[in-house]
Amino acid sequence: MNNIYYLIDPINNKVRYVGNTKNPKQRYSQHLKDAEKSQNTRKQRWILTLKQNKMVPLMKIVETHPDDDIARQLEEKHVIKNIDTVFNLHMPGKGSKSTKHYKNTGKIN
Repeated sequence: MNNIYYLIDPINNKVRYVGNTKNPKQRYSQHLKDAEKSQNTRKQRWILTLKQNKMVPLMKIVETHPDDDIARQLEEKHVIKNIDTVFNLHMPGKGSKSTKHYKNTGKIN
């Protein structure tokens, strides 16, 4: 089962990341570990800042679906819904190699 999830800022309750995973516990742990290894993305820098202040993001499962393609579309729907606050680097419906980046502008190109 695919789980569409949010990483939420514990300070202001804003959705900062939308993801899709079959194993939420493992994926959440990976987000935290990735922030320790690298600060190449705004998401990683945000998580590291939280950890330095003895906090972590909140993970909330918002939808589930058994079909991978439909789950990716649902994930993209949630990214668009939260476009003003998320740190996602690509449009999920296009896959991680998407050229539809909105990393710095907050808008889909």
